[in-house]
Amino acid sequence: MSVDELLQNLNTLPAAVRMQIRNQCGGHANHLLFWPSLASANKGGKPGGKFAAALTANFGDQEKFEDALRKAALSFFGSGWAWLTLDHSTGKLAIETTPNQDSPLSAGRQPLLGLDVWEHAYYLKYQNRRPEYVAAFVHVINWDFINDRFAKLTA
Repeated sequence: MSVDELLQNLNTLPAAVRMQIRNQCGGHANHLLFWPSLASANKGGKPGGKFAAALTANFGDQEKFEDALRKAALSFFGSGWAWLTLDHSTGKLAIETTPNQDSPLSAGRQPLLGLDVWEHAYYLKYQNRRPEYVAAFVHVINWDFINDRFAKLTA
């Protein structure tokens, strides 16, 4: 199975390896999405096309989406992720959080954007100031990558 398939079928795996698969494959999948989701400051394009329409339908506008993502990332205690996800069964976008290296794939949702809120993601620049890191994150989202990912997942 691929990493995504392992995460999507996590509950069917033997209990003895489930935690290791969740941590290792989750960390791998989460970071494979995280790095291309980043662009140079204010160089990541804008939400566009069908994705922009979906973002507006689900959140009202880009600013409301960014506020919801910030609130999720700042309300999460400990190490984990804040996500923008797509639920294929409903076609809706949602903001959610997962602990540690858990992935929305394990809950049947496709991650579109992941905000790493593990301390290692921001400590060198922001120390324990997670709010500053999260505020800066929204200015380096690679919207061109997110637009393309959404188009592929909804084709």
